[in-house]
Amino acid sequence: MRKIDFLIALIITVICFTVRTYKIDNPIADQHSFRQADTAAVARNFIKEGFNPLFPQSDSFTALSETQIPNPKRYFINEFPFYNSVVALVYHFKGVNPIYARLVSIFFASLGTFFLYLIGKKLFSTKVAALAALFYAVLPFNVYYGRVIMPDPTFISFSIISFYLLLRFVDKPNFLRGTLFSLAFALAMLVKPYAIFLFIPFIYWVIANHGLRSLKIPMFYIAPVIAITPLLLWRYHASLYPEGIFYSSWLLNKYDIRFTGAFFRWLIFDRMNRLIFATGGFVLFFFGLVHSLLSKKGWLMVFWLLSVLTYFTVFAAGNVQHDYYQLPIMPVGALLVSLGFFAMIDNGKNIFQKLSLGVLASALIVISLAFGWYEVRGFFNVNDWNMVEAGKRVAEITPQDALVIAPYQTNPAFLYQTNRHGWTMGYDIEKKIAEGATYYVSTSYDDEARGLEKKYTLVEKNDKYIIIKLEPKITK
Repeated sequence: MRKIDFLIALIITVICFTVRTYKIDNPIADQHSFRQADTAAVARNFIKEGFNPLFPQSDSFTALSETQIPNPKRYFINEFPFYNSVVALVYHFKGVNPIYARLVSIFFASLGTFFLYLIGKKLFSTKVAALAALFYAVLPFNVYYGRVIMPDPTFISFSIISFYLLLRFVDKPNFLRGTLFSLAFALAMLVKPYAIFLFIPFIYWVIANHGLRSLKIPMFYIAPVIAITPLLLWRYHASLYPEGIFYSSWLLNKYDIRFTGAFFRWLIFDRMNRLIFATGGFVLFFFGLVHSLLSKKGWLMVFWLLSVLTYFTVFAAGNVQHDYYQLPIMPVGALLVSLGFFAMIDNGKNIFQKLSLGVLASALIVISLAFGWYEVRGFFNVNDWNMVEAGKRVAEITPQDALVIAPYQTNPAFLYQTNRHGWTMGYDIEKKIAEGATYYVSTSYDDEARGLEKKYTLVEKNDKYIIIKLEPKITK
């Protein structure tokens, strides 16, 4: 790599890291706190209960599986806990603090930005690489989800890294490059199995460069086997503990949403147009897509996009339900926006037209960033400070081994704040007491809380929360 390329990539990476530190000290109570809380709990429990990545544990006894199999050991055996393990390692040296978990996500998001620049430079040019990486670094949707306590920033980072290593591997298909690619790709699939869809552009690029000769190159067989074997082993291991596997069959096509009007409306109009690329970037995205049809390297972008769209289609309900499921479109989307930006300018036939189109393309970038921030700014807000305060109070006044009922519509964020194990739902209180529940906390003074207050020992009550010790009142 030339020094100038390294410098450009480094500057953009620093920008990427810096903007993601915005509200880094937020408690786990902002957008998608339910997923962040479970992820953070696994890392914290590696510290509290011993490190064993084969058996990650959340804080909740609430059943995860579709068949409601009891989960007394609180297993959370979904994706391989690589991200959680890295966070736990940092916790080991620095202490448990969500800030460090966010910093790990920011580190991986920044690393992905650096390698995205390398991809753009290798396939296209310095200017395309720089704009793509910068757009990726500062696009508001990507900024927020590049600092969440979730495995997704790590997954996207390893996807980008494996893509770059594939380019080098295809250039020179030797054992070393094949092994590096397969290890990075294996990590991407372990962190999130959705990375498997990247086989689509990977296969295209091998065939586009080597044709039928690729059938005679052993590493083109060996590398995919090395890459996918850890995922298969992990999925087999997870299948032995179904109580620890989150109910996920609904992600495919709940309510038969696939290919309906709502499916296209949510993913194209609402997510890609409004939330992610925020109108201006969406226009450039399509310019870049059309421009990509003109070259072999451009078609690699088309196949990369096709892999993402295939993933959208297979996991139709999941992508409609959760906006962060669309994160895989960000790397290829940023490259297409950059290609579209310069393709628009190149359409000018003289200097005046080029300047005019440059102003227009720049305006579309500004619109994308401005509208994107308008849509995403609320994601950074803490949604319920009462829940945070109540959880901290429980952590202060209850024994370390207390088992807490913290009903919050199944969201584990409230339970996480208590730093205790327990349940994320109310109801069946007597059954939970029989299972060991010792405290009940709620921010809602509803019928359940009022009934428990009459029957059990009130510990603390104010206009923000109520804490009850689940032992009968002492009558005089």
